[in-house]
Amino acid sequence: MRLLIQLHTPTEAVSYEGCALALTLATFGHEVQLFLDAPVFGLLMQSDSRLHGMIQSLELYDMPAAWLPDDVFSGWVTGMLPTDLASQLTLVPEVINSQDFEQILTF
Repeated sequence: MRLLIQLHTPTEAVSYEGCALALTLATFGHEVQLFLDAPVFGLLMQSDSRLHGMIQSLELYDMPAAWLPDDVFSGWVTGMLPTDLASQLTLVPEVINSQDFEQILTF
């Protein structure tokens, strides 16, 4: 199954649940793409947040880099993050075909 999981809520508990679901599904062979919206950037900046650590481990789960919105904040946040975390992030493609995903979940 191919899924897109969007994290929009700036609370750690909700972001953790969405990311934990993504990692769990990837463990069982599902193709999962994460999209991190600007409200969760504050959690990424906190090295002790669960989201920060989970995004660092995307490669271990054979997941692609998480998408960030193509805006000024994305460039700022990637420039402020440690290299190992920034390498797990990329700007969202210009065209996203929702038909490419069997499910789109938003947290």
